[in-house]
Amino acid sequence: MSAVVMANILLAIPFLAAFIGVRLWLTFKRPETASDHAEARAYLRARSALAATPTKQQAQRIKPAA
Repeated sequence: MSAVVMANILLAIPFLAAFIGVRLWLTFKRPETASDHAEARAYLRARSALAATPTKQQAQRIKPAA
């Protein structure tokens, strides 16, 4: 191998270590204990409640003849 290839390998090692190490450090510094799905659950509850209430036209069709 030529000197340029060896220098390239020697310079790449610290950059790769920093590239991987920073991400690992950020992951361990701020671990996520659990996902927060509160907003999604509230949205789904509101959507299902809205779908469960009949519209005026549907309510008129459902009413029994008196």
